[in-house]
Amino acid sequence: MSDAMVEGSLWRHRGFVQYWSANAVDLVGSGVTQVALPLIAVVVLHASVWQVALLSFAQKLPPLLVSLPAGALADRYRKRPVMVGAALASGAAFLVVPLADAMGRLSLALLYGVALVSAVSEVLGSTARISFLPSLLPRPRLLEANSKLGGINSLADSVGSQLGGAVVTVLGAAPAIYLDVASYLACALLLARVHTPEAAAARPSTHTTFRAEIAEGMRYVWSHPTIRPLVLAATAYVSVMAFLSTLWSVFLLRQLHYSSAVLGTTLSVAALGGFCGALVVRRVVARYGPVRVMLTSLALAPFTEVPLLLATPGRPWHIAIAVAMFVQLGCAVAQGSTQRTIRQAVCDPALQGRMLATSRWVVYGSQPVAALLAGAVGTWLGLWNGLAVGTLALAVPFLVLRSSSLVDVPQSTAVSKEADRASVCPHNESDAA
Repeated sequence: MSDAMVEGSLWRHRGFVQYWSANAVDLVGSGVTQVALPLIAVVVLHASVWQVALLSFAQKLPPLLVSLPAGALADRYRKRPVMVGAALASGAAFLVVPLADAMGRLSLALLYGVALVSAVSEVLGSTARISFLPSLLPRPRLLEANSKLGGINSLADSVGSQLGGAVVTVLGAAPAIYLDVASYLACALLLARVHTPEAAAARPSTHTTFRAEIAEGMRYVWSHPTIRPLVLAATAYVSVMAFLSTLWSVFLLRQLHYSSAVLGTTLSVAALGGFCGALVVRRVVARYGPVRVMLTSLALAPFTEVPLLLATPGRPWHIAIAVAMFVQLGCAVAQGSTQRTIRQAVCDPALQGRMLATSRWVVYGSQPVAALLAGAVGTWLGLWNGLAVGTLALAVPFLVLRSSSLVDVPQSTAVSKEADRASVCPHNESDAA
């Protein structure tokens, strides 16, 4: 990697710009589907709370099933073909929805299947994509790169949500999915054009089994003093948010009578909060330290759900909920970018894929259970009571991180010192694990 790439602007790094653009176009399309899919289930197919929970379960189950083998594959083989193939597979899966609608064959069972297949492809592709970044850029540039990616991802998600609300209003929910299909095709083309040389993955010895490689990654994550507490806190946060998000769309559409346009606008404003969080994360981490940034972000999370619990139908509460979600997504991106950068920086390069996959397996593997639990609680106790339970549970991620050994790391140097240590002697760290 040239000095220009290390010291110059990342916008002059052609490979990063193509990688960044692929993420952006992917998120624009996904933002459209984020609006269209709940409307198809709730409004078009009249799904119950439990049926919506099953759809959420189908979307969230694949990380539990395929994250670990996805990480081993990412460490064994070149990552670019996996990224491209996964984007094409997701596009093909979502293409089924508008085609089935045009033929009058749209059903909840079909939505479950599409959600499952597309989520499997997403796990395979995103595992390769995220673990590819440390080979694309030097470690001192990872926080900058993650903040730029977080910013454009949130902005693209905002554009996609707003676009989704408009397109659904004009064309209908199912035809709007065509935009997501086109975005996956564009994403695949952009990723295929990332010509930065990718080093050949180290082949395991003939005595090393696939299962042994997965087990090595799991032991590494669990015994690592920095990665383990980050993964545990992230697991608590993601599981609670999966619980809340399962009930959230049904509550807005049925109890607060949101239209597709209002739902799209709310998601768009929330995504803009993520964009703002990405813009400021480097500065606040430099000033306050990564641990303090993560703790503050997690501490604010429960309060961002309060407007939803107090809301009644009407524009003033629409605005209050959108502002609260703006803050929520801003905090989520700030703490997410920070913890991802720390994990990438301290990880042994030979274990990047398996570290990411193990983390995703633990973190996102909790989501299907949370989705089913949300369906049960929402059905038995009601939507509002379910959201109240989830709001209280949002205090748990803060408590997990606050009670961990990570709070003992000097906040102003947690990233830089760990990154330097991993760069100088990564195998020592691995051996210690």
